[in-house]
Amino acid sequence: MAGDPRSVMIFSAPADPQRRDQLDALAFDGAAAARRDVIVVDVAERLDALALCDLYRVPPGSFTVILIGRAGSELERWEEPVETDELWRLIDEVD
Repeated sequence: MAGDPRSVMIFSAPADPQRRDQLDALAFDGAAAARRDVIVVDVAERLDALALCDLYRVPPGSFTVILIGRAGSELERWEEPVETDELWRLIDEVD
């Protein structure tokens, strides 16, 4: 694990059930995230949520999951909850 961690950024309205499903799936598989040096960012809980929406071109309130690589570039984007197996497979292919 060299350099900055990867980020899985979850954009959504705070009450969106997809948000809770995605956060629950990632929390349940927290050991896999730790092994891959991944942090989960729940954008709905951040004070700078609107700025992050602008930065990543995500309409406020829409559900989007973005994988950010160690170098800070966007690696993948989903507009529905992503299975953790798919996420880990993509990260493993990058390394």
